[in-house]
Amino acid sequence: EGKRVNIQWVLKRSNGYYVDSSERNDGVPFIFTVGDPRGAIAGLDEGIRGMRVNGIRRIIIPPNLSYVDGVEDDKPGPVPMGFGPKQRMRRVMTLLKDIPGE
Repeated sequence: EGKRVNIQWVLKRSNGYYVDSSERNDGVPFIFTVGDPRGAIAGLDEGIRGMRVNGIRRIIIPPNLSYVDGVEDDKPGPVPMGFGPKQRMRRVMTLLKDIPGE
């Protein structure tokens, strides 16, 4: 809780269809503060807890812990292309390092 983390990730629909990845985005990792509701979707925030540096984790994120429609409520969004409101997500992520003091 409260740590800034840096992850490489791959996002797929629950049926295995590839959607996006940090590699596809020039290798730019996703950096967020664990526990900050504005930093990451709830399923990712929950899934990262307990990971060790260089650990790899595969998580399935249910719709209620996934994206929201829009950002007006200060939560991550919008829903990526190809996802419906009841679509589960499969995410594979590698925790690169904690980023203290950033």
